[in-house]
Amino acid sequence: MKLVKVFILAAFFCAVSLFSTGIATALDEWIHVDIEPYSNTKLVKHQWWTLAPGDSTLSRLPIGEVGEFEGPDGKVEFQIIDGAIVVFGTNAARWPKAVEDIAIEGQAKFIYFFHATGWEQNGVPSYKFVMNYRDGKKEELELVSGVNSDDWCHDGANLEDDNSVWGWIKKEGGPCGHAGLITTKWKNPRPDIWISTIDIVSLELGSVPIIPAITLGEATLAVEPAQKLAVTWGSLKDSSGL
Repeated sequence: MKLVKVFILAAFFCAVSLFSTGIATALDEWIHVDIEPYSNTKLVKHQWWTLAPGDSTLSRLPIGEVGEFEGPDGKVEFQIIDGAIVVFGTNAARWPKAVEDIAIEGQAKFIYFFHATGWEQNGVPSYKFVMNYRDGKKEELELVSGVNSDDWCHDGANLEDDNSVWGWIKKEGGPCGHAGLITTKWKNPRPDIWISTIDIVSLELGSVPIIPAITLGEATLAVEPAQKLAVTWGSLKDSSGL
């Protein structure tokens, strides 16, 4: 019995050492960002750009499910809800100019954005994603029609950015009789630093951005070493009868 307790204690102190040095847990291929608390429009039985009753091609998405969509280098998983985030454009000025503090609290090698716009503003950035790191620094991804974004009814139009593809296209539904969404892959230049939140910011031009989903790739949600330690010590104690 003493030998068992000695072994358990040794394992515990090894765990202390590992967690105190911040060794990362295994990465998940996909972590779906929960956008529901920030969603401000509906996809089903609504025009997403006005919220008025009506039909929309986006209602044909796999609502309430995790779907696989085209990405720039293979399939990407997105969690689809009956909702999305819309930000301001001069063609639909009712929307907020920014939706901020979308909770992430984790590390990620890549972020995949599922998005498009109503209307477009060619040649200049019309909206951006801002990644806010725990150390106070920021990184930004600007979206430009014809480069890494486009009007949702221009589904299949050429995109200059190799990291952006039409992830989903459907040839039915209002108001165009067809529409699509773009998958944009962003490579995080600081993959070892926790991303606290993401902001979606309009640059206040004609494009009206819609973002139905965000997914982290090769990611892990952040857990404080003290929390990990408490779980580990509790498990050791229960198993040993100490």
